[in-house]
Amino acid sequence: MELRIFVAMIMLFLSAGCAAKRPVLYPNELYQSVGIEKAQQEIDDCLKRAEEANAQGRLADEIAASTGKSALVGGATGTVVGAISGSALRGGLIGAAAGGTVALVSSAMKGPEDSPIYRRFVDICLHKKGYQVLGWQ
Repeated sequence: MELRIFVAMIMLFLSAGCAAKRPVLYPNELYQSVGIEKAQQEIDDCLKRAEEANAQGRLADEIAASTGKSALVGGATGTVVGAISGSALRGGLIGAAAGGTVALVSSAMKGPEDSPIYRRFVDICLHKKGYQVLGWQ
């Protein structure tokens, strides 16, 4: 039963959608004059430049920290539940594994576009080209 719940949680996170976020541009004069296709090419160029500049910052460090914290919380929660049901050690191990795995899978689904530094880099790049970024989606 516990394994089924664990697998269901993993599947839920995996099905949450992995589409990369992209900047949404305001349709200013430049955007209207060059058209959607050219504007999308400019976005792609700025995204590529941000990746080449390693502008995602400390995203890998954040993923590791998040995974560790979630494993600790999961382990503590599992220990309490296990103690109530009769096996604190087993519950703690299951909780730590579940918490760490869920955090790792969730964090792994984050792309570089989730880094504020990466987004700022792309926003500035597009601004220098004459575009106005409304936000990301």
